[in-house]
Amino acid sequence: MRPKTETVGEILAQLQDCTRLGARFVSASEQADFYPYHEIVRRAKQSAAYLQSVGLKPGDRVAVILPTGVEFFDAFLGTQLAGAVPTALYPPFRLGKLDEYFTRLRRMLSRVEARFLITEKRIRRLIGEGVAGVGSLRAVIEASELSSRSGEPTCPAVDPDSPAFFQFSSGSTSDPKAVVISHRNLACNLAMMQQVLVQRDASEVENGGVCWLPLYHDMGLVGCLYLGLYYPATMTYLGPDLFLGRPAMWLRALSRYAAAISPAPNFAYAYCVNKIRDEELDGVDLSRWRIALNGAEPIDPDSVRSFTERFSRWGLSSEAITPVYGLAEAGLGVSFTGLDDAPLISEFDRDVLATEARAVRGQGRRLVSVGSPLPGIAVEIRSADERALPEGEVGRVVIRGPSVTSGYFNDPEATARVMRDGWLDTGDLGFFSDGQLYIVGRVKDLIIIRGRNFAPQEVEELLFTVPGLRAGCAVALGGFVEGQGEQLIILAESDPRNPRNSEEVIAEVQSRVRSGLGLNSHHVELLPPGTLPRTSSGKLRRSEALRQFVAGELVPPEKVTALKLLLEMGKSRLAWSRFSSQQR
Repeated sequence: MRPKTETVGEILAQLQDCTRLGARFVSASEQADFYPYHEIVRRAKQSAAYLQSVGLKPGDRVAVILPTGVEFFDAFLGTQLAGAVPTALYPPFRLGKLDEYFTRLRRMLSRVEARFLITEKRIRRLIGEGVAGVGSLRAVIEASELSSRSGEPTCPAVDPDSPAFFQFSSGSTSDPKAVVISHRNLACNLAMMQQVLVQRDASEVENGGVCWLPLYHDMGLVGCLYLGLYYPATMTYLGPDLFLGRPAMWLRALSRYAAAISPAPNFAYAYCVNKIRDEELDGVDLSRWRIALNGAEPIDPDSVRSFTERFSRWGLSSEAITPVYGLAEAGLGVSFTGLDDAPLISEFDRDVLATEARAVRGQGRRLVSVGSPLPGIAVEIRSADERALPEGEVGRVVIRGPSVTSGYFNDPEATARVMRDGWLDTGDLGFFSDGQLYIVGRVKDLIIIRGRNFAPQEVEELLFTVPGLRAGCAVALGGFVEGQGEQLIILAESDPRNPRNSEEVIAEVQSRVRSGLGLNSHHVELLPPGTLPRTSSGKLRRSEALRQFVAGELVPPEKVTALKLLLEMGKSRLAWSRFSSQQR
């Protein structure tokens, strides 16, 4: 798979005269600002010139903490044009757990040895504590400053195999890992996805897609921002906060701009079914939404079915949902289902899967196929001793291809754990059936009780509709109990809107797990809302939840009052003052 361009600079060079296509940013009032791609390129050059004027050198690492908007494009693309390496970090969205955020922020900045940090005034007011002790950091720049210098930057020659950006894995461990994505990795994955995501006519390029995903996540950054530039096609952007607060805005944007493609993780489809009211969709037409990519987390068959059934009234096709599989270490995409095919949902014998690690058609566990590998990506299923397994046997999913990372920055031990002879161990368990890839779960999350293997998702899906629990806010864990071996532990957040007695909730949790899987729950713990730790993309961190639970550190977020917020801002100003004095 040879891409048409090999570096981000080459991608942007092809857009210098592009006035018809561009990036559109939708506000809370649903008004939009449109920036043609030639303007995006001009602003990126302006940003590069400013960054070079304040001392940015080729190869420097730059952290970017910005919301969705044209300023993110300025910072990220400007850094790359200047020959430096950006990494997008998530903002402090859980104000009740700022200390946890500051700890992770310091680790991420230190991991990539960030020399510059680009942010905005509102975020800067809070994150001073997060930069304390980061010795590599030399300057903090507000995004508004990037447009303060005119003139052309010096754009150094870039080796396609040098890093284009670092993508922090949204995994569940407490130690962040920075995935190295080279210019060639990026270009190859974009070319692979473009070959599969074939547009039917010129209007689908003109109208492009809609993205509400955060741009610090690989699905938003690569699958939307860079794919829009590479294709090129117009992309319409909403902030993730707008989607979470008013999910109907997503569907209205798809209708208003007649967009053909939009990606989302599985939870978003279930969220829309539960949160959107019919009257919010007056006049909406979803018939042009042909490719509703569903990936980034396990795909629930019921969510797929309920979403297509609910929104078919507004023209959504049953073939629109397109299950996919990918990960940051692959550049993004690994496998896609056919664009004109309805999602393939198959049922397998649960007992055989659990005890023999084989996929046999039968009753018990329904799984959604994530299709076949992208052109240029090789996928194998391997045993623990590295043997390639035949179709139907469950094992580790390993991949190889030109878009696959060379490893993690400044972390040779973590790299050695996943890279072997050019093959990447994804950490996922899966199998092939009739040539289609199915993902069973994560290796490290597997629960093994009396010789039977259970994916935590099997348990968690049973609890999604328990009255008294927050939907999607429960984790199933395997914990070692002295004298009893590994046992099932369930940690779940209670629903403050439902006053149901906690004993009744726990009894129903135990009953559902017993009747659904034949498992007894050793312990069920109900937690206040917001207690369970999450990744930057909102996924529940199972292993970290278990660690905190065992250590007695699993506590709810602090209530953020106006006084508390002012105190945090005061601490931040003091931290920035100390930081500034250290740079003199």
